[in-house]
Amino acid sequence: MNSKKIIFSLLFLTICLFGFSQEKINWVKINKIEKEMAKKENVGKKYFVDCYTDWCGWCKKMDKDTFSDTLIAKLMNYYFVSAKFDAEQSEEVTINGKTYQNSKPNPNVKRKPTHQLAYYLLNNRLSYPSFSILDKDFNLITVVPGYYPVAEFEKVIVYIGENYMKDIPFETFAKEYQEKYRADVLKKVYSQK
Repeated sequence: MNSKKIIFSLLFLTICLFGFSQEKINWVKINKIEKEMAKKENVGKKYFVDCYTDWCGWCKKMDKDTFSDTLIAKLMNYYFVSAKFDAEQSEEVTINGKTYQNSKPNPNVKRKPTHQLAYYLLNNRLSYPSFSILDKDFNLITVVPGYYPVAEFEKVIVYIGENYMKDIPFETFAKEYQEKYRADVLKKVYSQK
């Protein structure tokens, strides 16, 4: 009798873990971001680039706490083609016909040098984590610096994704988001297949 309960419990746990898969952000490699944008389902979306470094604790916290949230993933996949970019990576990156490189490491400096693309994506304001939002032609729309918990980041990505930044200051939007905008946004995002 006990073995049946154990087997049933294990079966139920397996179904829960695998049957109800959690939505994840569809991260693409920075070199593949243009190719992704050309896909039919991505037309009209903006680019979202997570600029991070390996040594950044707040970057790791953003991955663990915020980017792993199911609603954040749903919103990110709805509004953006998203890429992660190590601001100190050594590989060349070619985007929009321009090649960006990283300089050779300086033996007198402990950290790796900053990639040229990071300077462009962050508008020469290097802080991590930072998120670059770009239009379809890879023109910088805005840079959002810093760590955000889920509830605050939801407001940021909806504000940018829905283009409210053209009509309303973020502070006003953030105050009104819960009662004025959130229900309609969630209805639209969850109704999309």
